[in-house]
Amino acid sequence: MANDRGRLLRLLADIKDNTADYFKNPRKYLDALKDITTRSGFDSAGFVFKDSYERKELEAILAELTLLTQAATTTEEFKTVDIRSLPRIGKKMAESLDKQGIRTVEDMFYHFPYRYEYIGETLSGKKALTGVFKTGGIMLTKNRKRLYKAVFQADFGQFAAVWFHFSAKFPAGVLKEGEKYTLYGQSGTFGGLDSIVHPQFIKESEMGEIMPVYTLPKTVAQKVYHAAVKAALERYLGLVPDYLPARYETRYKYPSAKESLKLIHNPDTPYELSALSDRSHPAYQRFIYEELFYLQMGLLYKKKAYTRQEGIRFDIKMEYLEWIKKLLPFKFTHAQKKVMAEIFNDMSATGQMNRLVQGDVGSGKTIVAFTAGLVAVKNGWQVAVIAPTEVLARQHMANLVKLIQGTDVTAALLTGSMTNAEKKRTKEMIAAGHMDFVVGTHAVIQENADFMRLGLAIIDEQHRFGVEQRKTLIEKGYMPDILLMTATPIPRTLALSFYGDLDISIIDEMPPGRTPIITKHSNKIEDAHRLIADEIAKGHGAYVIYPLIDTSEKLDLKAATDEYEKLCEIFGEANVGLLHGRMKHEQKQALMDAFKAGTIKILVSTTVVEVGVDVPQATVMVIENSERFGLSQLHQLRGRVGRSHRQSYCMLITGKEVSEEGRERINAMCRHADGFRLSEIDLEMRGPGDFFGTRQSGLPEFQFSNIVRDVKVLQAARNDAAEVLAEDPSLSMPKNAVIKQVLAKKWKKELEYIDIA
Repeated sequence: MANDRGRLLRLLADIKDNTADYFKNPRKYLDALKDITTRSGFDSAGFVFKDSYERKELEAILAELTLLTQAATTTEEFKTVDIRSLPRIGKKMAESLDKQGIRTVEDMFYHFPYRYEYIGETLSGKKALTGVFKTGGIMLTKNRKRLYKAVFQADFGQFAAVWFHFSAKFPAGVLKEGEKYTLYGQSGTFGGLDSIVHPQFIKESEMGEIMPVYTLPKTVAQKVYHAAVKAALERYLGLVPDYLPARYETRYKYPSAKESLKLIHNPDTPYELSALSDRSHPAYQRFIYEELFYLQMGLLYKKKAYTRQEGIRFDIKMEYLEWIKKLLPFKFTHAQKKVMAEIFNDMSATGQMNRLVQGDVGSGKTIVAFTAGLVAVKNGWQVAVIAPTEVLARQHMANLVKLIQGTDVTAALLTGSMTNAEKKRTKEMIAAGHMDFVVGTHAVIQENADFMRLGLAIIDEQHRFGVEQRKTLIEKGYMPDILLMTATPIPRTLALSFYGDLDISIIDEMPPGRTPIITKHSNKIEDAHRLIADEIAKGHGAYVIYPLIDTSEKLDLKAATDEYEKLCEIFGEANVGLLHGRMKHEQKQALMDAFKAGTIKILVSTTVVEVGVDVPQATVMVIENSERFGLSQLHQLRGRVGRSHRQSYCMLITGKEVSEEGRERINAMCRHADGFRLSEIDLEMRGPGDFFGTRQSGLPEFQFSNIVRDVKVLQAARNDAAEVLAEDPSLSMPKNAVIKQVLAKKWKKELEYIDIA
């Protein structure tokens, strides 16, 4: 029955598209239904076929047909079949394919061609020629390069075949004088003859055939692999499960999984090749949708599970907010107020908060988070502020201490560089509940600190790793509200894909009084030196960033240690400091303190200052070899200046030779100040796989979809997933059984996080 599922679906869709005609002329539809059920040997559906029908009978048949298509979904797991059982796949080829991740027939089915060739097609510059082999031999080109040339006699005259890579056995050992051959390959002219370079030998009967082209190891011939795929389709296509609920196949008019696989590996006509190649064909779209649908189902299922978990219900009293308002040296922006309202809404609800606050550098995320923390403290709970680096943790601590000065709110710093005695004393204070706020780095707080009453965890700048931290906190018996912060703007499509299980707030407004940063590009460092001299004369500070600490023999890049010496000669040693990741914490902190105090005017550094460092009087950011930095990193570095009313500058220094991609990044930085716009450009340039730099924890890799290209499908998949969960939150309805089954299989690790809770 499963083999005819596609025909049933198409018939059902046809009836739904032509409902009036179905009731008026039922015979043509019911004859088709009779044909399918008879051919498949399926006789238990209870259809009664006769000459005439009452309307109620037709309605009953339609309802039965709908149920039948749902029931016809095959959800059993694909039986593991080794590819060595297929013809012409020997041990060596299997080993080669294994390196490509193709080990089973299932792997083979879902390893799709990246393009197609239509044998005989001339638009691509390739063609097939048939002729009788006359002569062949090795010859030298004008450049003394050896090649093998064979001449054939065809109906239209002679043509040549040319091999630049040949051996004693091939092609000389294959060609026999007087034999007829059909050759296919890139066409051109050689020695005044029509020619084909490195042709494939094909059968004349293969003319007009479509040849899928796969990404394969060099040792695996396309023809041999495709023959194996065809054999696999003939033997095992019937075992392919249907993981997509039939109603979505019907809604989007997708072919079934089996039909899609057959079409993708063996297209029927050349007219479909363009759509198959650019992934817009329904057969391909089906797998894109299926992948994104289950991603969104998993994320939204998790999100709903969070809200079902019993969290802390904080009391957001007006008197608390009035008290906090008096502590602030400024007023919140409209965007901050909006985000605060969203956070308070979560905190006052019974479910656990899991919210990500996005905001451009300098938009005021931290003060929003601290305000939420103060509300938690007023409710009698402790707050953990978790930072990715010790420098940032200390900066958060310094800002927090300023905020709570004069109040009875207590705060402690807990970092790896503290002495054992200091750590022990601090942890005792935390465990006894004497510390309201605990600020520290991830490892220290996750592993070592025991809280008496942890109510809110604020996790800064760690992208997806917030998931792991949440898991650790839960495993330690805490169930705090979680507030994640990131200053790396994330395009909407990525946010839906990677953070779809979280509620997201965006601070899209900068505090008043900030002057836009002027960004310029130059390939002369002297331009930067003049700017630095002008600004330090005004009492301002300057960062000069280098990609390396020390000079590398392998990389032609400037290094911080060498350039520090040169800047000392120009600006005076007393005015210049050197900061990099190999220094001890105390040295780094002393340098940062001196730069903040204005004792040091110029801070030469690597990207260690990329995140969170806040020195308001610094007005110049010079980035050497800026073409070698990513767009997101450049934007983060630029965000270290422009943190006051003073006019600030970002000078991007490059060499004279810059790659096209590097130039695009530099131009984007000079044109755009908006981090969200830059993040979209970055995503388009690098693709989703590299956007974050590393694969995100616990999330599946995309096999078919590209969230830049497939935005519409992603949105449709999310809407459909939300619709499913709105109707059936626990996925207990029979029609959603396949969804639950696939989620349990594909999202095993992620769902464990929910189970832990």
